[in-house]
Amino acid sequence: MGDADIVHTDTEKSHANIEHGVRKALPVVLGGDHSVNIPCIRAFDDQEPFHLVQIDAHLDFVNERHGVRHGHGNPMRRAAEKDYVKGLSQIGIRNVSSTAKEGYVDARAMGSDIVSVRQFRKLGVEGMLDRIPEGERYYVTIDIDGFDPSIAPGTGTPSHGGFLYYEVLELLQGLSKRGTVIGMDLVEVAPDYDSSGSTSFLAAQILLNFIGLYFMSAKSRIRCEINQYR
Repeated sequence: MGDADIVHTDTEKSHANIEHGVRKALPVVLGGDHSVNIPCIRAFDDQEPFHLVQIDAHLDFVNERHGVRHGHGNPMRRAAEKDYVKGLSQIGIRNVSSTAKEGYVDARAMGSDIVSVRQFRKLGVEGMLDRIPEGERYYVTIDIDGFDPSIAPGTGTPSHGGFLYYEVLELLQGLSKRGTVIGMDLVEVAPDYDSSGSTSFLAAQILLNFIGLYFMSAKSRIRCEINQYR
């Protein structure tokens, strides 16, 4: 659909324009900072509930800071407040975050399963998938700083100890088979911070592969349904 019309001095108007676009089809949204997830989640308020899967270095669960409630530190908190968001899997969380201790307490109390990269590696991909409710509708949000800065330096908040490419790809592959993906966003790529362009290429590769996995799984489910009625 191209770009949403962004008014740089008006976050609420910008978010309204993003929300309008997301309502039109299966959304694949490229940010922008992580606040663009807020209008994306709003756009599902008239649909069935879903589970939110976040891949990120940071929890993004700040309630309010300096009067800001709809910035890049708030999206998962705003999502958790929605009655149609059944739960959150927050994967890759590590190191210093804008979210203080009470944010972690609140996140768990509001239905979040918080998993660090080290915990993920101990669990393995299958172990991590087992922690995500099966057979659900999933919205996936990917912050590029969830990856290690050795392969994704082009972001404003790089955090060492992050994911490698195949760890995330195999998780997304398993997720696409586990339920129904209803939308996705990928945010926080800052090309000016990476003269090699490798961060942008990584983001594009992850999205293209995930979209392909989604449609392959969707076709498999359709074939199974057809076979049931033969």
